[in-house]
Amino acid sequence: MAEKYIVSHDMGTSGDKAILVTVYGDIIDFATQHYPIYHPQPGYAEQDPLDLWNAVCSTTRSVLKKTGIAPKDIVGMTFSSQMQNVIPISGDGKPLMRSMNWLDGRSADIMREKLWTQPRILGYNIFHLLKFLRITGGTPGHTGKDQIGKILWLQAHKPEIFANTKKFLDAKDFIIYQLTGNMVTSVDLAVVWWLLDTRKNRNKWHPGLCQLANIRLEQLPEVRESAAIAGELTEKAAEQTGLLPGTPIINGAGDLSAAALGSGAIDAGELHISVGTSGWVAGHFTKRKIDIAHYTGCIGSAYPQKYYLGMAHQETAGVCLEWLKNKVLYHEEQLKEERQVPEIYQVLDQLAEQAGPGAEGLIFTPWMYGERCPLDDDYVRAGLYNIGLNHSREHIIRAVFEGIAFNTRWALETLELLYEKVDQLNIIGGGAKSDIWTQIIADVTNKKINRVKDPQQAGAKGMALLASLTLGYLKSFNDIKNHIKIDRSFHPNPDNRKLYDNLFKEFKNIYKQNKKWYKRMNG
Repeated sequence: MAEKYIVSHDMGTSGDKAILVTVYGDIIDFATQHYPIYHPQPGYAEQDPLDLWNAVCSTTRSVLKKTGIAPKDIVGMTFSSQMQNVIPISGDGKPLMRSMNWLDGRSADIMREKLWTQPRILGYNIFHLLKFLRITGGTPGHTGKDQIGKILWLQAHKPEIFANTKKFLDAKDFIIYQLTGNMVTSVDLAVVWWLLDTRKNRNKWHPGLCQLANIRLEQLPEVRESAAIAGELTEKAAEQTGLLPGTPIINGAGDLSAAALGSGAIDAGELHISVGTSGWVAGHFTKRKIDIAHYTGCIGSAYPQKYYLGMAHQETAGVCLEWLKNKVLYHEEQLKEERQVPEIYQVLDQLAEQAGPGAEGLIFTPWMYGERCPLDDDYVRAGLYNIGLNHSREHIIRAVFEGIAFNTRWALETLELLYEKVDQLNIIGGGAKSDIWTQIIADVTNKKINRVKDPQQAGAKGMALLASLTLGYLKSFNDIKNHIKIDRSFHPNPDNRKLYDNLFKEFKNIYKQNKKWYKRMNG
């Protein structure tokens, strides 16, 4: 019998990657296409939904061509996707504007005006807060990056778009509509719209919460589980993707929930770290909990009937390294030639290692575009602190690696306070490919860090295995873990314990001592 495959898309902020995976989780090949993100004004972050759609079609065709796999052997397509975007869709199925990306914080002020009014506790209207917590298990934050804030902003500033909106869709849901003609979302995405009744896994839009945001129920898509078949590929979409009409499209999940499966840390109480464009610490838990002050708690899981997903999400992680590469370091080709390596990131690894632990007291804070956990502060920004004439580019690179690790440790602390301490975590994401960075994370957190094989493809692989379960190739949810392997384990170096504990304390002090200054500068 011929091998069967699933096309699993990793639809990120900067591009889409179509990954061809066997139904048992072996990655065959992938194809990537990038798309832009626009920042027309401070705080704005937008993308063209059709850029995402064209990328999905192009990468699907490309990976089939690269591998020579016949469309008849593709048994399904699914998605791991960026989340918390808002795309208003007209009655004829067209986007009415660019997507308001998950990084978009333009609605922070309107959240305070319309939702988080007096009387306030920790900046939240106490009555609205209690209602959100009781019904959803969580709450929108202060930053304006949640869908409620974006929709409130549209009502106030783009009333004609709001009035003409048939459905509000997230990025993944728009692509599924293009593929199948069905407007559906997954439970994990719907939960963080903070309009979903999650009590006892009801997972239905709540009329009272919708009324708070002045959203009609019919403007929201149907909610289905991540493992559900969202529809079948239409004739038109088949022509554009190169797949056969009728190919099942499995709903999939946001990147956070997808990564939780692909990390292999899927049993209750196990945690993983992700270092991609953004970053997070997360794990599956059986009871809903929340830490409002640090904006962390439980969201929907890709397997909602069994677990909630404990989440501490950080806005900017690997993108800080991307910024460093593109905006600070020059002569990329010369650097690669000098170091005799094919990738600029290998140069960064070498330079960071030369600087040594602690970067001679240089500290980087990675809050490039505001922060959710552990700060929940849209005004905070990144910085290099304690820089002196003794510091070189090696120290700056090392400080960026360590700053992201310090922020990860802070996020990890918030989860451990909610649940219990762990002695090891799995790690995924593009940053995990770096041995030196993964070792720094082990040293800073003082935890054993297990790197998953193919860490950059973890989310897409997790969704492919979930789709495989839906299609009957795997027998149970726990079978997913059996197909995820650990590449290498990194143990904390006790010689660095005192140094990193002291620097971590000062890292937190930087925010505490400058919180008001950030607001004056960026308010």
